[in-house]
Amino acid sequence: MARLFEVRLPLERAYTREAMLGLELLDSVTLERVTQGVEVTAKGLTGRPIVNFGGLFVWLKEDATHFEKLSIEPRTAPFERVEIPAAQVARPLHRVELTPLANYPFAPGITAIRGSLIESRPPPGVTPVAIAGATIRLEWLDDDGTTWHPWQAPAVTNTAGDFISILRLARGSSPRLVLGEMTIRLFAKRATGPQKATSFQLPQGRVADATYAWDELQ
Repeated sequence: MARLFEVRLPLERAYTREAMLGLELLDSVTLERVTQGVEVTAKGLTGRPIVNFGGLFVWLKEDATHFEKLSIEPRTAPFERVEIPAAQVARPLHRVELTPLANYPFAPGITAIRGSLIESRPPPGVTPVAIAGATIRLEWLDDDGTTWHPWQAPAVTNTAGDFISILRLARGSSPRLVLGEMTIRLFAKRATGPQKATSFQLPQGRVADATYAWDELQ
């Protein structure tokens, strides 16, 4: 059971007085801090994390010689599990945006793609071959009709070939809309080999489900 760790310093600095490491978990859709429904462990550390008043997971100071990795294991929270080697953990504060699962309860008005990447579209009754570990990158067309903007951070397909990408437009951004639909470019790159792409229209403010076949990409 997590216990409160009351602090009086500014929340972003409070953990530095007595702590060795702070971890901030963010819902990548809402950018709100996540403290419930996840189990967080640091392999190689003897102490367990404390959730402080500001919503940070905090490890108190100890010998970190044997620190190996951070593990974030969702239990009831609808996010993918995460493992981060110790060498990639930023100290004293590490921030992680949790990737939503397909069953994530998206609120109305969110623009997102729940996609799958497969080798080719199989005949009826045949299970498609998923492409795991592919990097998916998206861009959206500006209202000027010529400028393309990157869509958040790239996504990586899981073992089932699935990925989720959420669009967060900066204030003042204006995508080109045709009958309420944005123009999108999707780029897919496997661990080895060339990058392939496709373009399509996407309704703004909706979550779209789509399957992309590698042999149909250009």
